[in-house]
Amino acid sequence: MLTFCVSANERLLLSFIERETSDREHFILSEESSQNGYGLRFFNFRDSGLYLGATLSYATGNIEYQLAPEWWSEGHTSSNGRMFDIDEQLVSGEAGMSFGRWTPFVGASYTSVVEDAGGISFGDRNWGLNAGVWFEQETFKLRGVLTNVNDSEEREIFGNILFRFGNDYVVGAEGGLLLNDAEDRMSFSLQIGKFF
Repeated sequence: MLTFCVSANERLLLSFIERETSDREHFILSEESSQNGYGLRFFNFRDSGLYLGATLSYATGNIEYQLAPEWWSEGHTSSNGRMFDIDEQLVSGEAGMSFGRWTPFVGASYTSVVEDAGGISFGDRNWGLNAGVWFEQETFKLRGVLTNVNDSEEREIFGNILFRFGNDYVVGAEGGLLLNDAEDRMSFSLQIGKFF
C-alpha cells in the first residue's frame, strides 16, 4: 500500500536535475540566460517535533547581454552582444515543527554566482531568508516555499510535489517563479530519492 504515513523519524535523500531560464530588459540592454544544474536535498521528518532540511546545488550556463530592441528602432545598430559563462552554487538549511499533516518551517540560503567572459569575470554573493510549509497526504507530500523574503528583487515562490512508490522510493517535481515584474525567471526540476 502506498502511503506517506510518517514513523517517529524518517529521513529522505533526494537528487535532482534542474533547468532555469531568465529574460530581462534594462534601460538600453536586454539580458537572456539559461542554466542547467544538479544537486542533493536531505529532509528529516517526524510525526511530531523538530523537522530539518538542507539543499546543496550547482548550476552552470550562459548569459547574453545586447542592446534592447527599442534602441535598435531609433537607428542604432546592434552588435552580436556579449556572452558570459555562469557558475552558481547554492547552500541552504531549514528547520520547523511538525503538527500532524502540516510542517511549517523557516530557513536561510547562501548563493554564489560568478560570470566570466574570457578573463573578464565578476561575482555576486547573497544571503536569503526563506519560509514555507509541507503538507502530507496519504500518497504524496506538497511543499511550498517563499525564498529571499528579505530581497524584493530576488524573491521567488516554489511548489514541490513528491510521490512515494514501493516502500522507500520517491519521485517528484518542483517549479519556481520569480516575483519581480522586471524579470521573467522560471525554473523546473525533476527529483528522485530514497527513505532510509
